Amino acid sequence: MNEKLRVLYVSPEISPCAKSGQLGDTARALIDFLSPQGLEISAVLPKYRRPEIESLNPGLFLPDILVPLGADKVKANVFRADLGRVPVYFIDNPKYFYRDMIYGSAKGEYLDNDERFTFFGRAVPEFLLKSKLTFDIIHCNNWPTALVPVFLRTHYAQKNHFKEVATVFSVHDVTSQGQFPPESLALTGLNWDYFTPEQLALNGQFNFLKAGMIFADALVLSGPATKAEIPAVDSGNNLEGILARRKDAVAVIRNGHDHGSWERAAKEHLEIYRKARQLRTGGQGG
Repeated sequence: MNEKLRVLYVSPEISPCAKSGQLGDTARALIDFLSPQGLEISAVLPKYRRPEIESLNPGLFLPDILVPLGADKVKANVFRADLGRVPVYFIDNPKYFYRDMIYGSAKGEYLDNDERFTFFGRAVPEFLLKSKLTFDIIHCNNWPTALVPVFLRTHYAQKNHFKEVATVFSVHDVTSQGQFPPESLALTGLNWDYFTPEQLALNGQFNFLKAGMIFADALVLSGPATKAEIPAVDSGNNLEGILARRKDAVAVIRNGHDHGSWERAAKEHLEIYRKARQLRTGGQGG
């Protein structure tokens, strides 16, 4: 690789900005360890109402983006701050993200999580188009970001800005899939041809996690599994067929626990980025 790959890390959580579980810490450690691997790393996540975000003093980077959402267009602002050496962009919409918790309260998940994270998934490519920021890899994590690869290969497939952008989708928790009623598909602006067992439908529901696993160029199962355990990782969660069908694009990467293991995980991600880039560009990139 003769030049640095530019990677946009898309996550619903990055510690300390937002954390509800292990993903927040994993995301932060990974982006910190990826930078020394010769990559240019940036990150994007929702602008939640969090003192940890405000303490970074984020500045307005791009105002008044209009994000298509169903039949409407919803306004978003984008803020920017630095988290160590990593530029972080925050997608801001108070209606969706100024809440006490990330995904739900003690009473259960927010009833509009389909709308909230469809909005976020569509806001990411709109932000990149309007800002003219360019990346070689867009690395998405867990079901709240899973529609980014879907949108890039559907609504934005003819945009030159994205034609050589490879997508990587990491599954950190296969039990949390983002399953919603079929009617939620209307929020995406996609037609019903996509609501099939081969694409976005699973057991009659619109399944965000499945969508990301199908549309991304490369998949990462992130956790303690080994390559031989791939079929068991998903046992009972109805996604084994996707893993089998896409086995050549799947990697299993152990989460780090100390400096050495995080460094190894970052190097393994670098290899996945190169592979995804080759898949997307026919071997011409990276």
